[in-house]
Amino acid sequence: MPSRQLNDLLRINSFQVLIGDREIGFAEVGRLTSETDVSSLPDRPVHRFATIVLRRALTSSTELYDWRRLIVGGKDDRRDVTVRQLSAPGGKVVNSWRLTRAWPCRWSGPAFDALKNDVACEEIELAFEDLVWVGAETKKG
Repeated sequence: MPSRQLNDLLRINSFQVLIGDREIGFAEVGRLTSETDVSSLPDRPVHRFATIVLRRALTSSTELYDWRRLIVGGKDDRRDVTVRQLSAPGGKVVNSWRLTRAWPCRWSGPAFDALKNDVACEEIELAFEDLVWVGAETKKG
């Protein structure tokens, strides 16, 4: 592949995640997936969006856990979540996806192991109603 084409490829290591209008740092964003159940009747296909897992280093902030607790407590607290792919760290937005009316269906805290020296992480798994590929929207700020 010519070097010009290699330079045009988009990377996966520079991204932002917004929950509502608040940017929250994550180390990893799971794959965005829209799928159709091939075992459903041909004249009545079942389309769905797979849940997505967001992973970050655990801090003293409980905001993700608190959001999950609202859902467990019966509150319908759905929020739009935006994943922005950047051209480079701090670079321009080259792609953007909006998870419409997302809510945490699972929160997981760290596993502990006295034989390892890893960073403690938390995960939040989101279910959502729609996945919209917004494209290269303008980054605020």
